[in-house]
Amino acid sequence: SATSFCLHCVRPRPPSSSARAMSKLIDKKAMVARRAKLKAKFDIEIGAGTFIHNDCQILALKGPIYIGSGNLIEEQVIIRNNTTTPMIIGDHNYIEVGARIESLKIGSRNKFECKCSVADGAEVGDDCIIGAAVEICSGDVVEDNFIIFGSKQERRMIKSKRNLSDVKAALAALKGMAG
Repeated sequence: SATSFCLHCVRPRPPSSSARAMSKLIDKKAMVARRAKLKAKFDIEIGAGTFIHNDCQILALKGPIYIGSGNLIEEQVIIRNNTTTPMIIGDHNYIEVGARIESLKIGSRNKFECKCSVADGAEVGDDCIIGAAVEICSGDVVEDNFIIFGSKQERRMIKSKRNLSDVKAALAALKGMAG
């Protein structure tokens, strides 16, 4: 059975004697909302400055999940590892409401817009934008600096470095609310 968290203080409850020993490492500078669901049969690590909103689900069902630092994960996001391979999500990603992430390899500084999904077996590089309701299928690789958008899932290369001021502003606002 999965280790449960005391959602009031975001610390793991002591496992029963029959439970497998696993780590739940939530950096002291990370913020996990009370109503976020962390279901872990395997390790979950959350880096400094990462904010996980209410009604998110982080589900380490068959393998561990490692979430880097400075990520913003909004309401109703589902991050699920259904494989034995570790899932690694880089730093400074912005994952908007209702997105679903099952990819084992997500780079850094990406934006995942509302209700997009990234399947297990897909990969997303660095500095990408996955548009609203876009579905990235298993086996698909999104290379660095690409935007995917629209009902036809058009791809375009981002020619200049993307300004992440929207992510930084959102993180600064959340830090101000936490302090």
